[in-house]
Amino acid sequence: MIGAIVARQAVKSAFDALNDRNLDKFMKGWADQSVWIYPGNLSVSGKFVGKENVKKWFEHFQEQFPQRNFTLKHLGVGNIFAMGGNNVITACWELELTNNTGMKYQNSGVTLLTIKGSKVVQGEDFLFTNSGEEFTKMWGE
Repeated sequence: MIGAIVARQAVKSAFDALNDRNLDKFMKGWADQSVWIYPGNLSVSGKFVGKENVKKWFEHFQEQFPQRNFTLKHLGVGNIFAMGGNNVITACWELELTNNTGMKYQNSGVTLLTIKGSKVVQGEDFLFTNSGEEFTKMWGE
């Protein structure tokens, strides 16, 4: 159970780091061979393999959305009795953001994180809002 508490706290800290634009702190929780998957049919959509490519994706996210505020609504832990830093975490969130042209948006979704050895090996976003034309405009495409 302590492992689950530690994992939940690490995810909360990671979202705080994103809100604070502290990408170095955020990336400390990612494995070298991690994978990030983002939905949609945009240039930012797809599967990004390797910690450096994941970091580049989040750098672009920070550039595109200089103002953002994630609010965590729920954190779920796949196995509350997991030992050794291996688990699956779901983070349900709401997001208010302003893109680099000054347009304000709201979004919500779930991030699914697979953790091995206390590091994220795969993260994937599932979005509930802002699809289609608004989603495309939000990203400046």
